[in-house]
Amino acid sequence: MTAKKENAQRLGIYLLIVSLFVLLFFVYRKLMNESNTVFFIIYYLLFSFSPAIASLITRAVTKEGFRDMKLHLKLEKNIKWYLLAFGLPLIFFSARILLPIIVSGHSEWFDRFTFQNVLASVFMLAALSTVQSIGLLGEELGWRGYMNQKMEPLFGTVGTCLLGGILWSLWHLPMDLAGWLDGEGSLSDSLMMCGGRMLLLTSFGTFLMWLTKKTDSVFPAVVAHFMFNQSQGALGGFLSQGNIPENVDLGMIASVFEYVPMVILAGIFTGLLLREKKNAPKTA
Repeated sequence: MTAKKENAQRLGIYLLIVSLFVLLFFVYRKLMNESNTVFFIIYYLLFSFSPAIASLITRAVTKEGFRDMKLHLKLEKNIKWYLLAFGLPLIFFSARILLPIIVSGHSEWFDRFTFQNVLASVFMLAALSTVQSIGLLGEELGWRGYMNQKMEPLFGTVGTCLLGGILWSLWHLPMDLAGWLDGEGSLSDSLMMCGGRMLLLTSFGTFLMWLTKKTDSVFPAVVAHFMFNQSQGALGGFLSQGNIPENVDLGMIASVFEYVPMVILAGIFTGLLLREKKNAPKTA
């Protein structure tokens, strides 16, 4: 069997197992709504860790073994990339929220903010990221640590960034459609939200892939993924201290900053991936 066929086989098995875990989210949806225990087991223990579980099962079934799982920190040489993993999502979401307000001429809404409370919020996120982000290893060990390795020989760097990001986005659909599945809101509104999420996750997935290849470790992607999830909530809580009116709508300005910066960043990191691949030493 050729290397490409082996990668395709392993990728197919991995995606099949992940898909079977996704079905649990739909099959046990009613029980999850009725029981916190069932919700915890299905969502946190099975669904959230399904990428890691799928990668381990695939490695065992295909007799690939458990080498090169990228479970090493390599802090000494990669500390700057860990800082980037922490800082870039925070900068992006800060720009996504703050710049539309500034551009629209409402800087007075930030009158209550001080350097001290900004710094306190950043340190709080840093403390949480060292403890809580490890839970996201369940995702990154599968998506970036395993799936991307199998995809790149098949689809190339750009194809892996796009297709890998789309698959990662689709995996989030059960969570994104949860409100509609529970009878809240319309399907069209849910699908519009899912479309925006797909664009955002596909773009951000490129950064996570770049971090993993740059450091040969899944842990920077784990930190960045944590900051991707937590920066939004932390900034929301921080902004509540200001004078920002509730349900403010900044129209087109907010729409531009919603996704454009992350799409630009995705293009930059895809370019970096291609350059590093081109400059990589040829193997015999």
